[in-house]
This record gives sequence, C-alpha cells and structure tokens, in this order.
Amino acid sequence: MLHDNFLSNLNRSQKEAVTADLHGQLSILAGPGSGKTYTLAARIAWLLSKGIHPWNIIVTTFTVKTAQEMKERVGRFVDISKSSKLIIGTFHSIARRYLSQYGHLIDIKNNFGIADSADSLAIIKRIVKKHELNIDPKVARNRISGTKARGGIKYYKEMKSGPSSVESRDFELCYQEYGDTLRRSNLLDYDDLLLRCVDLLRDHPKCVANVEAVLIDEFQDTNIVQFDLMRLFAANRKRITIVGDPDQSIYSFRAAETQNYRRLKKQYPESITVTLEENYRSSGAILLTALNIIEQDNERVAKTLIPTNTVGTSPVFRNLSDAQIEAEWISTEIMRVIGMTGGLLDLGDFSILLRSASLSRLIESNLSNRGLAYRMVGGVRFYDRVEVKTIIEYLRVVNQPDNDDAVSNILNVPSRRIGDATLQKLMEEASKLKISLWSLIQKILIGKRPLNIKLTKQVIQGLSSFHEIIEAAKQKFMNPHMPFSLINLLKYILDKTKFEEWLLTHHDDIEKLRWSNVEELLTQATEFQNYLENGFDDESLPIVDDVQQKGKTNLLAQFLANIALSSGTEAVDGENQTSRIIISTIHAAKGLEWPVVFIPAVYQGSIPHSRAEDFDEERRLLYVAMTRAKALLYLSRPLKSSRGERTQSSQFMSLESLTPLLNRVGPVFNLKVVQSISQILHRAIPTDEAILNSSSLLPSELDNLFPTYDKNDEQNKDARLDLAKRNTEHDIDQKGSGLWFLGPEEQDHQIWRKSDPHNSFHEKISRSSNSSLRNGFINAGSHLKNIAKGSKYSTINNQKQTVHKHNNENDNHFSKAKAKSELSTVGTQKTLLGYFDRPDPKVMEESKDAVGNDMKYDVILPRNLKSFAPHRPKDLTRSRLSIDLGDRENFDNYFFLPSSPTSIESQASRRPPEGPPEEPVINSEFPVDHHIKNLIPTADLIQKKSITIKKTLGVKRSMDGWSIRKDFTPPLLKKKNLSLRSNRDGSIC
Repeated sequence: MLHDNFLSNLNRSQKEAVTADLHGQLSILAGPGSGKTYTLAARIAWLLSKGIHPWNIIVTTFTVKTAQEMKERVGRFVDISKSSKLIIGTFHSIARRYLSQYGHLIDIKNNFGIADSADSLAIIKRIVKKHELNIDPKVARNRISGTKARGGIKYYKEMKSGPSSVESRDFELCYQEYGDTLRRSNLLDYDDLLLRCVDLLRDHPKCVANVEAVLIDEFQDTNIVQFDLMRLFAANRKRITIVGDPDQSIYSFRAAETQNYRRLKKQYPESITVTLEENYRSSGAILLTALNIIEQDNERVAKTLIPTNTVGTSPVFRNLSDAQIEAEWISTEIMRVIGMTGGLLDLGDFSILLRSASLSRLIESNLSNRGLAYRMVGGVRFYDRVEVKTIIEYLRVVNQPDNDDAVSNILNVPSRRIGDATLQKLMEEASKLKISLWSLIQKILIGKRPLNIKLTKQVIQGLSSFHEIIEAAKQKFMNPHMPFSLINLLKYILDKTKFEEWLLTHHDDIEKLRWSNVEELLTQATEFQNYLENGFDDESLPIVDDVQQKGKTNLLAQFLANIALSSGTEAVDGENQTSRIIISTIHAAKGLEWPVVFIPAVYQGSIPHSRAEDFDEERRLLYVAMTRAKALLYLSRPLKSSRGERTQSSQFMSLESLTPLLNRVGPVFNLKVVQSISQILHRAIPTDEAILNSSSLLPSELDNLFPTYDKNDEQNKDARLDLAKRNTEHDIDQKGSGLWFLGPEEQDHQIWRKSDPHNSFHEKISRSSNSSLRNGFINAGSHLKNIAKGSKYSTINNQKQTVHKHNNENDNHFSKAKAKSELSTVGTQKTLLGYFDRPDPKVMEESKDAVGNDMKYDVILPRNLKSFAPHRPKDLTRSRLSIDLGDRENFDNYFFLPSSPTSIESQASRRPPEGPPEEPVINSEFPVDHHIKNLIPTADLIQKKSITIKKTLGVKRSMDGWSIRKDFTPPLLKKKNLSLRSNRDGSIC
C-alpha cells in the first residue's frame, strides 16, 4: 500500500519524473544534490502502485551499500513485503544470480567461484613468470579487465592495427592462459560475470521474459557491456528508467562510456527526458563556483542548477608555501572552524578529498600530531585482513576444491612443513598435467606420485592432514540428513586447524585484536544464515515458463559470493562510533556529502593529473569534489609539492570569472557566517557561551597563522630568495635585520617572528645551520627603516569602512556572477534538453524549496548573540592593535614592532580593567612561522565546555612536563628568559 505523503514531498520536476509514462523509456538527468536517489526510490514505489510485481522489477546500483539503502528507501513508501522482493543490486551481483540459476544453459558448472582482484593478480603473476613475458602483471590485469569491459578479446583484435608486436603477442598469450586457468578452477572474475550473463541472455532471452521494468542508477558510469545487459534485461517490455549526470562521469579507467546516453537516445528515439535542477545540498556560493569550473568545457551540455539554500560563505582558494605547510594549515583550520562555531560542527563533519591517495601522508601525519581522529576510506578491507582471509580461503576450498589459488594460500597455513619450493613444484606439475592442484594432491595421496618431484615423508603427512580437514568439512556440510550449519562449519575449521593457537604464536602482540576479527566473521555468518532462514532469500528469481532453474544455491556459495562482491571498508569493534575526519580519494567520495570539504593539491600535475588523457574528465573530477560540500569549501595549493618541486596553479582555477567568487583565506566567523552554516545544515545556532568556551583555546580566531600568496608573490619570490643567497654576512649586517630582500608581506611576517618569544628557540636552531646570521636583539627603529618603503600603512577608520564594504560585496558577488554566467551560457552552450535534440524549455515556475517536510527549518537566533569574539583581559595578551573584524585583504596595512619585554614587576602591578570588555584583539595576517607546534591538545579544544582564566605571574618549568599540565593559561615571560625550550613533539615547556 502506498503511503499518503508519497508524492506530496516531491518538487515539480521530481514529481514529473516519478509519474512519467509507464510504458516507455525515461531519462532522469540529475545534478549533484538534486535528490536523485529519493526520486528513483519514489519511481520504483510508483511502478509498484501501478500493479507491477516487485519480482519483475530489476534495479541496478553502483555499490552494494547503495543497493541496500535503495531497498530501505522504497520500504518507507510501500509495504516491506513488496520492497524485499525487488531484484536490487549491482550489475555484477544481479548477473551472478542469473548465472547461478541458469548458467547450466551455457555450460557453467554448479557452485562456481568468483576470482577477486587478488586472485586475478596471483594467476597473472604465475603466467608471466612461467612464460617469461615482458609485461607487468598489474598492467596486464588492468588491460585484461578493460578489454573484457569493452566486449572481450574480439574488441582488442579489432582495435589493434598493423602487425602484432612482441608486447601484443605477450598480452594475447597472457589473456588466453588467464581464461584457461579460470575455467580449470571453475572461477569467474568480475568482468566474466557480466560477459557470461550477456551470453546467457542473448542465447536464452526467456530467462528474463518476466521482467516488466528496469531502472539503472549512476547511468553515466556504465560501460558497453552493462549497456547491453540493460537492453537484454528490458528486451520483453522495453520499460527503462535511467538516472545520471554527464558532469559526474569520472570512471573512464573502468571503461565507463559517457556516450551511453547517446546510444540510449539512438536505441530508443521516443524516450522522455526530465531534468532535476534544484540543488538541496550546497550553499549558493559553492554551487556557483562549481558551475564556473564545469562550464569551462564548451563541449558539454549546459545544465542549470538552482540553489535552494542560502548564498552562504564564499569558497576559499588558499596558496601556501609548501605541502608541509598546507597539511599544517588544514589541521589548524579544522580546529579553528570547530572552535569558532561553538559545537555546531564536529570532526565527523569534515572531509579531505584527494586526487591521489599518495597525497595523504603529510596530512595524516599532521592530523595525528594534533590529536585529530580520522579515517582513511579505502584502507584494508575487513575481508582482506590476514586472519579473516585465511578462514575464508578454507571455506572457498570446501566449496570449490579446484580453486588453485585458494588451495595454495592455505596449504601450509598453519604450518604443515610444506615449503615454498615444494609448493611451487606442485603448482608447475599441475599446470603441465592440466589438472587442478587439488586433483594432483589426491593423486599423490593414492600413490600416483609425479616422477620428477621428490616428496619427503613430512610433506606427504602435511598434504594428508590438509586433505582430511577439507574432505571431512565437505562431508559434514553436505550431509543431506544432518547438514552442518554455516557457523558450525566455521567452528569445525577453527578447531581442526588450531587457529587461535596459531594466531597467538604468530601475532602474540595483537592476538586479541585479530581474534576479535575472527569472532566478527562468526557473527556475520550467523546473521547471514538467520537472514535466509527467515525467508529473505536474495538469490531467488521468479519461475519462468519453459526455462529450467538449477534450484536453490547452497548456503556456503551464497555467503562467499556476497563477500567477493562486497565493497568498501567494513567496520569492526565499533570503529565508526567515534566521530572522525574522513580522508578519501575523490572517486571514493562520489555520492557522499559533508558540511565542510577540503581539496588540497589543486595544481597542474595533481588535478589535472600528470598522466591524465582526458582533461575534461579531470575537470569533472574537481566538480564532483567541490559539490560534496554543504556549507564550507576549501581548496588549496602549495607553491612547492611534497617532492620540493615548484607548482603551477591548476588550469581549472585560472579563469578571471573565478576571482570574485573565491576568498584567499578562511572566513571570519561572525554572526552572519555562523547563521548561514546553521541554516544550510538545519541545526540550531550555538549560544554566545558555547562559542566563547570553544574559541577561548584557539591560538587565533582568524586564518592568519600562515602566509598567503598571490600571483605577484609567486612570480617574484624565487628571484628574491636567489638574491638573498648571494649576500654575505657583511651585507646582512649592513641591512640590520637581513630582511631587505623579502617582499612587504614576508618582511612583516619575519618581524612578527622576531618579536615573538615563542620563536626564540626555533630561530636559534635555524641560525645554527647558517653562520652568516648573527643572533641578537633588533630594535624597532632598525626594522622600521628597513621596511618603510615596502610596508603599507592604514588606519583603524579605513579598517572599519572595509567591514561594511566586505559584507556588501559578499552579498552581491553571487547574484552578479550568476547573472554573468547565465548570459555567457546562452550564447556558447546548448541547453540540457538540447542534448537530446529537444527545444529549450521556457522559464520554469518557482518550484518547491524542499524535497520533503524535513527540509524545512526555521532558524531561531539568540537575542544576545552580539559577538563571537571572547573577551581577553589586557594583562593576558601582548600589546597588539585592537581593530574590528573586517576584510582580510587589508590586514597587511599593519606591521608589528618588537620592543623590550615588560618587567615582571610592572606586569604584576596591573589590574583588570573596569567597565565593559574590550573589542576582540586581531592578530596580524602574517603568521608565526613555527608551524603551530605549540598548539593546545585537540581534546581540550573540542571537549572542554568552559575555561576559567586566572591571573599569573609567569610559568614555572617542571621536570614532569605534560603529566601535570593544567587548563591552558597564556604564560607571561620573564625578563631574563626570552626563549622557551621546545619539546620534540612540538610542545613548549
């Protein structure tokens, strides 16, 4: 039964897509954040309401996780009895189900196994070694997969022109023997699942004669074979619904075909196209910036995206000196955002998206140093952990003994005194005889030993022990009168192999953790068996007239198939219960979203990648990354990469139209910014007290701890530094400070450092490696003479005027840039409907501003929220100029002059001022260059609810170090001790 609010929560375009013609083909083109998953689930529910049986509907998704989520969403619209019977899964999982039931029609053996990526690579390595092929195994595996995804070896031979080279002959030999090995082991790899299913449905179309509707999610990421499968699934009724976005096609390395849209139009010329243009995810400023990126491709189809959220804060494009500083800035900015939003955001709201996983090293290191919890997406999968994988290999051998790779992986685990050399000889002998390794072991045990292999008595005993365990497990599990349950089979294997004892012997330091993974596997097996016993059988397919099914697939084969086709990193021991920053590649982040997103390393060679063949796809990749952000978006570029190489800004960021849309530094968290974040995230605004408490521990309330560089800085900095290297000690002494070769911003920054006692130790270490620099106190007059020509002067009045100007410009940037973008698009690009040769649509009426009632949110502002800056008494701060918050670009109008430290006596005589608190104190834009190594622990910043600031006459050194550290109190320096010692971990003691 369809729920009452089913259609009422849809906007106009979503409703049009959901209720489109039942009998034809429908293309739903959905931009990021437009509610496509919700719309697709609603479309499925609507089809069910029209009388189509759920077992006659096929729905393909991109991942296993998405398939489960889709089934749950549909279950909210219709009865669970209907949604549970839908055929939902990835192309690979659905193809496997058909092959399990009908594979005998094309000579596929019962209970075939699935070769995962590790299996495929191991097979190819053996082939390359055996024939001494001049080809890299990983490259060969990728080429084999790509060839299959485009139609098989016939496609490869058709595309190849001219006489065969040595490389191509090696590849063809590897391809052929790889296929033979899989067939001998009764295995299908991922690509074989699709190809063989195409063979099945072409030769026996009656297998899908019952199918009444086919729905494809993420259509832009399908390849040619998957397109053929879609057509074959829908061959009977030709009812097809596809959902996708050409701007998010980023999987060409998996043979994804952006041209599949045009193939669909050509195949079904009467198909209908509906566009979803309302974006419910990102702020208007983020959306406009992302559109400016993707619209650089003049060949794409113009697609309008309408923001339903507030304009919000402009994205940030930060230029930093090098990759190390970039990593430190990211961790520092995360702490600042959390501190300045008073509990509105936590670590789980942040994501760092990388073009390449190799870029994570410095970032991970800095997050760890700050105590910021994070999780790497795409780490070691649960099923790939050694203790789990070993048990699974035993199950694979029980299910399919002819699986040579599974047998070889566990033949000597635990140890049976069968060495690697002996195992290699057994593998080679089995290959020569063209039989499986298991068959060879059976021959040896019945006395038919190979003549050219000498086996010791210990080896024979080891082979016999292994054979007995596998045969006994098979007989117990397959016993028709009293079969073993899946959980009993696992326990039997653990007992006979003495697995826990083996773990303790080989991994005693972390044995408890590893055994907990084994227990997790036992739990999963129990849940899987209970799931099937309760009638939730994902394997079942409807009975089709005149086509014989194999019958029910055995429980073990189903369990192993689900493991082989699972994706992502599974969590154990509650590792996901803690809020963590997510570090992910952009590819792995597709379809996900976060309130705050960082995209580092936005330079030529990173994005676009140096080895990229399709720059348009690289642009789409950046677009996908940017549109993951809801409220805050940070892009950054180091002037020098982690290898020390000079970088150039990404060509995608070079357009002049982007300049007014991007800020050079992070936002000032005033009332307007915090309010916009709360509106976008539909969260309550934090109170004054919460913001005061969380921000009181921050080293700075502004993004001013690291220098920022513009184009002029990039062009001139190298020349200035080269000139500096040529100066002698005499030259530097003549100039007084040694700063004459730097630009105005860098001069101010260096003066700040020299006047800050926290940097004394760091400065001494730096000078010890360069004897031309003399240590000593530089007075304010000397510095002022050296930088008078380069420094810029300003007044507090100018700064106050800038505050109002900045706020007005922020409000106008979005509307002006949007109008400019729309005007330019009309003349240069087709409309979205023009992509399918349809006339341009008229101006749409104002649509609903929410997907459902849960999207509507009224934000109530606290009346007393006047300022986010905490009060700091004068006696706890250095003497600094107090100014109002304002536009950051004029902060370089100020410079800091060093002076002699105030005596302790005079400090002690001070008293807290009476009357209202002072205005917040603003640091100079030019940072402390000790890389923030004296930051307070992150746990204090995030968890501390309040802080009491007490007056102090100084800080005493203690041999106990951090062990007796109390709540943070800004220290005052003694006159005779200007430098602080720095611990190796970056703390100050």
